[in-house]
Amino acid sequence: MTQMGEMLRPSTANRRFVILLTSVLLVISCSLAQLTPRPSPTPIITSTQPVVPSEDQGSEYYPVRYYHGRYNVSIEPPLGWEVEEMDGSTTLATMVDPRNGATITLSQIDTSGVRSAEEVNEKFLVEWLGKSGFDLLFDESYSAQDFASGWRRAGRVAHSGETEPQLERWTLISVLKGDLAYHLALLASESVYDDVSDAFELVASSLQIDPTEPIEVRHEDALYLSSGEPTTLDPALTHYGADGIIGDLYSGLVALDPQLRVRMSLAEHWEVTEGGTCYTFHLHPQARFHNGRPVKASDVLFSWERAAHPETSSETVLLYMGDIVGLEEYHDGRAESIAGVEVLDEHTLRVRIKDAVPYFLAKLTYPVAWVVDRYNVSLPNWESHPNGTGPFRHLQHLEEEIFILERNPWYYGELPRLEYVVYLIYAGYTQRLYENGEVDLAGLTRDQLDRAADPEDGLFGTVFTDTGLCTYYVTFNTALPPFDDPDVRRAFVHAVDRERYVEAITNSEAAVGRGVLPPGMPGYSDEVAPPAYDPDLARELLARSAYYDGSQEPPPIVWTLPTSGGSYSPAAAFLVDTWEEILGVTITVEGIDWDSYHDQIDAGIYGQLLKEGWCADYPDPENFLDVLFHSGSAQNHAYYNNPDYDALVEQARVESDIERRLMLYQEAEQLLLDDAPALFLNHSRPRYGVWKPYVKGYIPSPIGVPQHVAMWIER
Repeated sequence: MTQMGEMLRPSTANRRFVILLTSVLLVISCSLAQLTPRPSPTPIITSTQPVVPSEDQGSEYYPVRYYHGRYNVSIEPPLGWEVEEMDGSTTLATMVDPRNGATITLSQIDTSGVRSAEEVNEKFLVEWLGKSGFDLLFDESYSAQDFASGWRRAGRVAHSGETEPQLERWTLISVLKGDLAYHLALLASESVYDDVSDAFELVASSLQIDPTEPIEVRHEDALYLSSGEPTTLDPALTHYGADGIIGDLYSGLVALDPQLRVRMSLAEHWEVTEGGTCYTFHLHPQARFHNGRPVKASDVLFSWERAAHPETSSETVLLYMGDIVGLEEYHDGRAESIAGVEVLDEHTLRVRIKDAVPYFLAKLTYPVAWVVDRYNVSLPNWESHPNGTGPFRHLQHLEEEIFILERNPWYYGELPRLEYVVYLIYAGYTQRLYENGEVDLAGLTRDQLDRAADPEDGLFGTVFTDTGLCTYYVTFNTALPPFDDPDVRRAFVHAVDRERYVEAITNSEAAVGRGVLPPGMPGYSDEVAPPAYDPDLARELLARSAYYDGSQEPPPIVWTLPTSGGSYSPAAAFLVDTWEEILGVTITVEGIDWDSYHDQIDAGIYGQLLKEGWCADYPDPENFLDVLFHSGSAQNHAYYNNPDYDALVEQARVESDIERRLMLYQEAEQLLLDDAPALFLNHSRPRYGVWKPYVKGYIPSPIGVPQHVAMWIER
């Protein structure tokens, strides 16, 4: 059961009610036709108290919607109630008020052949409470939007308590839609019924059946894109950057613009004090979630504590937020809060970091630092309808078919000019979709650029080119033989002709890898000396190593690769053939399915060789040299451990002189190349793409940043 804060257990009678109700529903679905209705007494109107909003929401009420994971039904539970999604085919969900044990149950039953909602309601009631075990106080028709008919009854029932009978109040609302009946049942003690009955009425009025066909969106009002199915919509768990669907839905305190400058987002402004170790953020006064609830500093704190909590299992939170004082201790379970984050008032947050690092704000642009709604993420299946703060909000998501976002009317920045962003999921070959006018963006190859410039061609449009800040490399696991021997690593590096590799694999479009830093990244230098292609030296280094001097059988070498259909890439084939031919070694390729590849690598389950790629998340050499090869980094898949290297990158982290700082990183990079924990093959090749001529506002950028908020359609 999902909990928010410190929760109380429901009463024994209410727990019994949930179990009993589940059993009753199974009986009713088989025996509706056999029951005889009872006459309905005259209704007695009872007074109720208005629902009391959560203290966090002030005097206004901003509900969030819960979507069932299997059935296309949704409701808005009372805020602060525990919601549990049920696996059965009849009871869909239960909601419990932790303060008093009041229970609401949502159920679904096939009603083929039943004449009316009144009959369905009464037969359910008789099976549940018995023919004479309750008093009926309220009995009337019920009108619900989008439902054919409905009925509502309310009354009292006595349950045996531990010492004396307990008098409880109940309300049952039944509505019909096609051959299905939906029941919402409230059970609460007599003393609290009036406190929760209005909340129940709000839940009932929010019940809706969601469409199973795509909502019609005019192409003239929307940006249409091709996409895969998102692996997650949880910012704390995503491994992807700030663009795409997740960048449309959420935002953080700060963001990167296409020129890679840090700009304000949820934070309207900030001050940096105490020698660069204290940041005071002031939230935009108009910042709101998609449901209209104001964003407060406590929401930022909640989001960060959630991301850093051990149970969240975020694999990026230490990487991007580990500079915050106390966050690592909280993540490891050694502290009950993040010591370096303090809420000063509703719109002000103070953050202290360990050292005055110049890239702290840039790291906060990564999704793990974005803000989520505490009420939304407390619900089961919440990712089916996330309640973020981004420029667009969820309208419809049909898995493996379509994802429709609409303009967020509460957006705190300049409102998006696009009314909708529509992602067609697995809809087919993107260029064919583009030529058919179904999507507005397609990738191109270099030899298709002439077609995109021809107004008579289906690929015609506005061409763009960008080059990412990426490096592709082979990691040697220095913790395993034979790559714990530096001579073996150097032999494997000198055996590869990187220029011929780039020509064969990228058609000479990519830049040959000189080191770990890509061209365009601050600190990149042509003066860094990469290992030269030298087959004779490679064989000499291997022969003098401890494993290949003839004194013992060399250890087996396993290369762990993601596979599709049992085959591996031409790049892997090129390298395996090269090493086996020049060095005389035998390499076994171990294929892992793409779906589990990253999880297995993150868990440290792989052989001695990995083919990896890393693209910048922010424009700072720390994002490569520190993140990928410092001995304490979780991304150090080479298990490289050199105290001299660690000292250089640690010194560079806090160096305030820019020129001196970049020199330290260049020195560290040269040491890395000499130690050879990896073979750096190539950097990004240019990416070519084409937008439909009516799409305006896109700015090419080497890092994926949210751009749809500033784009528009001009026909």
